[in-house]
Amino acid sequence: MAVVLARPDLGPHRLIYEVNIDLPDIFGITSNWGKGIFGAVVVGGFFAVGGLIVHAFFRRNNAKDYKRMSLLQYSIMMTFFLTMIGLPIKILLRLLFHIKYVWITPWFNV
Repeated sequence: MAVVLARPDLGPHRLIYEVNIDLPDIFGITSNWGKGIFGAVVVGGFFAVGGLIVHAFFRRNNAKDYKRMSLLQYSIMMTFFLTMIGLPIKILLRLLFHIKYVWITPWFNV
């Protein structure tokens, strides 16, 4: 079993320590309840605003498909689509701004 330690002479194989932060910490929210409520508002706002934008785009460009769908079909499609769009946004938040979690609760983290 070999153990490789980070040494300055390893060149490109050196370790870089970067601190990840949570979105509520940027706004100075420290309580667990506050972090949970803030994250729920941010995620809910994303789904609400994103839903309105996608709804307007879908209705304008796919009116025939929009009229054929039931409410259940449309709701499922919107949920899946917004979740699919949310993943690259979360990846960009993590890579560009080092934001690890947006919504923090005792049971799950988003």
